[in-house]
Amino acid sequence: MTSVDDGTVLGRATLVLELVESAGCITQADLARRSLLPKATVRRIAGDLTRRGLLTRCLDGYELGPRLASLGATALAHHPFRSASTPHLQDLLERTRQVTFAMVVEPDLTMITLHLAFGHERAASGTQTLARWPGVEPAEPALLFKAAGRVVYADHPDRVDALLAAGAHRPTRYSAPTRRALLAAIQELQHDGCAVERQEHTLGWSCVAAGIRDGEDRVVGVVGVTGQGAWEPDRFRRPLVEVATALRAAVPLAGPEARRALAHHRATQ
Repeated sequence: MTSVDDGTVLGRATLVLELVESAGCITQADLARRSLLPKATVRRIAGDLTRRGLLTRCLDGYELGPRLASLGATALAHHPFRSASTPHLQDLLERTRQVTFAMVVEPDLTMITLHLAFGHERAASGTQTLARWPGVEPAEPALLFKAAGRVVYADHPDRVDALLAAGAHRPTRYSAPTRRALLAAIQELQHDGCAVERQEHTLGWSCVAAGIRDGEDRVVGVVGVTGQGAWEPDRFRRPLVEVATALRAAVPLAGPEARRALAHHRATQ
C-alpha cells in the first residue's frame, strides 16, 4: 500500500520512492499526477534522491537507485529471521529440489522476503518467474491466491473481506472459482497452520507455506516451498510446520529491543 502525502519532507520522499518502486520506471509528470504533489516539489525531491543514489535516471524518468539496493541488502543480512531461517531453507531445498523462501510480516501485514533459496534446476527453468519475485508484497486481492498470503490473512477475516471487496480476479484457470471456495481454502489452513495452492496464482507453479507465530500467537513470518512441474506440495506440510515451530524461537530476536542490543554488541566487538 502506497503512502499518502503527510506534509513532511520524509513522508513525501517516501511517497515518491514507493511510487517509483511500484512503477519500475516513471516520468516526473506521472510522479506528480499519482502523488498529487506540485510538479516543482516532485522535481526537487526526485533531484535530491537522485543525488543521494536513492533514485537514478531511466529512459522515461526515474527508477530506484543503487544506494537503495545496498541499504536493503545490509538490512536483510542483519535481520535475525534471515540468519535463523537460512539452514532450514537449505535443508528444505535439499529435500524438495524446489524453491524455498522465508518472509517477515510487518504489523500492517506487508510481507517482505528475507531469503530465497533454489538450485541450478530451478535457476534454469524458472529464471523469468523468479526474477519477478517481489521483495515486498503489500495488500492486494491476488495475495489470497498465494499460499503465503492465505497464511498471513487467515487470522484477519476483516482484511480478507476488504480485499475481496476490492475485486479478487482469478489469476489462472486453477484459481478458487468462487468467493466461498476461496474463503474455504483460507480457513482450511487453520487446522494445521499450513496452506497449499496449486497453480492458483501463477501457471505452472504450486506452493506450500506455514506461518511463524510470536508469543501472542500472531503470524510474524512465513516459510514456504514453491516449485514447478510434477511435485506434490502436500508432502511437505509437516516438515514446514516443524520449521515454522523451530523458527518461533527466533521471534523475540526480531523485536526492536533485541535488535538494538545486538547492534550495540556488534559495535563494541
